[in-house]
Amino acid sequence: MSATFNFTFDDIPNLEGKVAIVTGGNSGLGEVIGRELARKGCKVYIASRSQSRAEAAIARIKNSIGKDMNLLFLELDLETMKGAVAAAKFFMKRETRLDILVANAGLGGIKSELTPDGYERNFGHLGHFAFVTTLLPLIFKTADDNAESDVRIVLMSSKSYEQAYPIDFENVRATYRSSFAFFTLQEMLQRYARSKLANLYFMRELADLVKDRKNIYVNASHPGLVYTNIFDLSTSPLPWYMRFLGEFHAKWFGSSVNDGAKTALFLAADTRVIKEDIKGILMYPGPTNGFVYFSNIYIRKINELGMDVERRKQLWRFSEAALEKALEG
Repeated sequence: MSATFNFTFDDIPNLEGKVAIVTGGNSGLGEVIGRELARKGCKVYIASRSQSRAEAAIARIKNSIGKDMNLLFLELDLETMKGAVAAAKFFMKRETRLDILVANAGLGGIKSELTPDGYERNFGHLGHFAFVTTLLPLIFKTADDNAESDVRIVLMSSKSYEQAYPIDFENVRATYRSSFAFFTLQEMLQRYARSKLANLYFMRELADLVKDRKNIYVNASHPGLVYTNIFDLSTSPLPWYMRFLGEFHAKWFGSSVNDGAKTALFLAADTRVIKEDIKGILMYPGPTNGFVYFSNIYIRKINELGMDVERRKQLWRFSEAALEKALEG
C-alpha cells in the first residue's frame, strides 16, 4: 500500500446514482465535503440539528456551483441517542441505499454540560454511535446489492487523540472539575483528545466488524488545524484572553476548509481507496504534521493506545449499553 497520495477535488470520480450523508454539513468542513460530493452527481443529505442552517448551506453550495444538485436536509440531533436513532430510521424509510457516510459533526471547547442522556457534551461519541450503528443494515444492503460498487464510512478524528489518556467511563458522566483557568484549559483539551480517541476506536471496531465484506471501506480522517466553527469559543468556560489566543492561532496558522476537507473526501470517494484496499487507517494532511497542508495526504501509523483492541471493545460495549438505556427511557 502506498503511504502518500496526491489529491485534489478533480480526483473525485463521477458519483451519479450514489447517496451520501454528511453530518455537520451545514458549515465548515462538512459543507465543503457535501459540496464536492454533490458536484460529482451524488445525492447528499446534509444532516444537522438546525434546518435553517442546513438550508442556508444548501443554498450556498448551489450558488457556488451554479447548477441544480440533489441536496437535502436531514434533521439530526446528535445530543440524544434516541434522536439519532430516529433520524437514521427516517432516512432508511426514505432511501434504499447509502453509499457514503461521513461522520463529520464535532464539538470543541464548549461549555461543560451533560446531555439529556446524562453524558458530558464534549465526549461527543454516543450520538454518532447510535446514528451509524442504526444505519448499518442499510449499509450492508447497499454493499450486498451493488457488489460492483463500494461503500465508504469516514469518521472524523484528529492527531489530538495522541494526547489522550485511556477513557475513564465514569468521567464521561461528569462535567469539568476545576474552575481555575489553567486547569480548565488542560481538562478541556484532554476531553477533546478523548473524544477523538473514541472516534478512532469506533472506526477501528467498525472496520473489524465489516472485515469480511470486501466492498465496505471504513476509515478515519484528520483534517489538520482548520479554522471552523469548532473554534467558536464563545460558550467556553475559558477567560477571554485564552479564547482570543485559541481563535487567533487557528485563524492565522490553520489551513483553509477546502484543504482540511481533502483527507475525508479522499477516503469517501477516491478510487485509490479500492485499488490500495485502504481500510482501518487514519489519514493525515501532509507532508508536515497536520498544521500545514500542501498537496499530499498520507497514512500515519496509529499509536499503541489507539490500537488497543480491548479498550476499543470496552468502548463498544459501553456505547451499546448506553444506547439501550437511552432507548428504554
